[in-house]
Amino acid sequence: MQALTEAVAKVVEDHRRRGKPLAVWRDGKAVWISAEEAAPIRKTRLPRRTKSHGASSRDVSDASPPSH
Repeated sequence: MQALTEAVAKVVEDHRRRGKPLAVWRDGKAVWISAEEAAPIRKTRLPRRTKSHGASSRDVSDASPPSH
C-alpha cells in the first residue's frame, strides 16, 4: 500500500508542475480536478481495509472506483 501511495503522490506532483488536471473517482463518477485541489488528498491517509463478516472491502472506503 505504501508503494501505491508514493506513486500517487508522484503523479499529483507531476501534474501540478505541468499544470495538468487529474481524473479522480467521486460519487460513482470520474471527474477532473486541478492538481492543487488534489494536494490535500495525498496528505490524507485512507482508512485501512478490513473485512468483517457480511461486509466487503468496498464498505470501508468510497475513495476508489469499483473493480470489475
